[in-house]
Amino acid sequence: MKCRKCSQTAVIHLPQHNTAYCEGHFNEYFLGRVQKAIKTYSMIEKNERVLVAVSGGKDSVALWHALVKLNYRCDALFLDTGMGRPRLEELQRLAESINSRFIVYDAHEDLLGLDIPRIAKLLKRPTCSVCGNVRRYLMNRFAVENGYDVVATGHNLDDEVSFLLGNILNWQEGYLTRQSPTLPKTHAKFAKKIKPLVLLTEKETYAYALLNNLPFSEEKCPFSKGASSLLYKKVLNEIELVQPGTKLRFYTGAQKFFKEEKEPVELRECAVCGYPTTEEVCSFCRMKERLKNALGEQAL
Repeated sequence: MKCRKCSQTAVIHLPQHNTAYCEGHFNEYFLGRVQKAIKTYSMIEKNERVLVAVSGGKDSVALWHALVKLNYRCDALFLDTGMGRPRLEELQRLAESINSRFIVYDAHEDLLGLDIPRIAKLLKRPTCSVCGNVRRYLMNRFAVENGYDVVATGHNLDDEVSFLLGNILNWQEGYLTRQSPTLPKTHAKFAKKIKPLVLLTEKETYAYALLNNLPFSEEKCPFSKGASSLLYKKVLNEIELVQPGTKLRFYTGAQKFFKEEKEPVELRECAVCGYPTTEEVCSFCRMKERLKNALGEQAL
């Protein structure tokens, strides 16, 4: 198969676009899709500082690399929460090679010296729920306290359409109206949240990471086994195989459909930490209070 742009041997075939690219033109395509998402969904304004949430997986590392290549003011942050440590030394070397910063933040002090699996066990809550709560809170707090305007996450098209399908199947209306690629800044202590990979599939981010020799971990989170999202991804992959482009049409159509429904959520300041919440005390502080009580009961 030949590259659509230059007729050299293609390294990747993209049925959803009925095209194929060589390595150079695929990189050009990938960066163009990231830039299109940023422009279409008003993600980054001129001179805004961007903090990329890097887990060490292919998506977040590819996003970080792409944003730097697109000349955005961009650094990366890895939160050490006891859920595994990626190839930190290699990621630090990548930061040096692209003239960016790779920051490692040890979150154990914020978590009373515990890691997320231990917290989930003590509180008898799903590990994924605890992990999401911790990461959202600490990423936002770090961004606000260190002068970043935007927090970028590596959610790709496959992630987003699986969430979308799950929310529709269960009629989670609140989630449907808030599942946006851009969550604007609605409070002084709330950084804008963006997902610049929403127009790119998992296959495409994997290819970009491999072709650019990016260091990333291929290990799956052990706590994701049995997650409903994996089933939804499998179903959508089967549909995509027969009808290429379904995922992209599903996602972009949903964004247009729910566009008029989205209204900013009214936020107040948490009575404990002062960070934005919809309730008197934020979910992170409530979790810490329950954790203190659980530890106290365990010591009796």
